[in-house]
Amino acid sequence: MNYKLKKIVSSILAVVIAVFPAANAFACTRVLHNDSHGNFVTGRTMDWKEEIQTNLWAFPAGMKRIGGEGKDPIHWTSKYGSVIASAYDIATSDGVNEKGLSANILWLAESQYPVVKEGEKTLTISMWAQYVLDNFATVDEAVENFKNNRNNRIVI
Repeated sequence: MNYKLKKIVSSILAVVIAVFPAANAFACTRVLHNDSHGNFVTGRTMDWKEEIQTNLWAFPAGMKRIGGEGKDPIHWTSKYGSVIASAYDIATSDGVNEKGLSANILWLAESQYPVVKEGEKTLTISMWAQYVLDNFATVDEAVENFKNNRNNRIVI
């Protein structure tokens, strides 16, 4: 490992260790380092009040999905297979699809979500990461989709 990479990894590790004592918090933490040469290193904690009973799952393409509860949830069929880490076996907390796109959920208890209006489709926060992994090959595709589908609401 070269000196510069060691320094980056050491810096990120120091930040993660400094943040880790916040284990009683009701949020998750992500640290990102961009060296301005196109190299990114991230660190993540699951600062949760209890063990989230993580299991790893492999999902094939072609699965029929429902975006959660409510009057009119989004329905889709997955275009891409994925490998995910679950939270309580009911939500995708982290994952990567066969195209290399990754998605991660950070939780903040104080988050407020918009009220669902008549005619809006819903997607629960617990299904957001899986929706992204199932439907998009790139970040640009996902961003474009969410820009063009403003009638879809992410709800708890």
